[in-house]
Amino acid sequence: MKFGSQEGSPITKMLERVPIFSGLTQKELRSIASSSKEKKFQAGQTMVSEGESGVGFFLIIEGRAEVRRGGNLLSRLEQGQFFGEMTLLDEQPRSADVVAVEPTRCLIFTVWDFHGMIRTYPKMAREIMKEMARRLRLTNKAFS
Repeated sequence: MKFGSQEGSPITKMLERVPIFSGLTQKELRSIASSSKEKKFQAGQTMVSEGESGVGFFLIIEGRAEVRRGGNLLSRLEQGQFFGEMTLLDEQPRSADVVAVEPTRCLIFTVWDFHGMIRTYPKMAREIMKEMARRLRLTNKAFS
């Protein structure tokens, strides 16, 4: 059986609480869950590194992480939040390090899975853009 593919699995239940997946049916959530891979990170472990090429979109399903650039804390991420979407959209290197601050589990979607989800679920694309705009506004506010 594929990861998260069963009716009412903990993964599909968690996905339905994530804003970017809001409004999707149980069948659609199961499809998304089944296309993901799970990866665990230990506290202090770098999940992605600034400057590296990215092939994955990460959704935190348990734990917490920090986004850092040049040793400076940019933001904190927790269950239901995501990172890695910028690299998959613009094919540029990662813009920051993301480090687990406690044991953390993520669902990871490859670039191909991510692009397929965007095409299949346009509402999800809109929610990702809203989150990216929110992050840009926070960054602009921090620099003003």
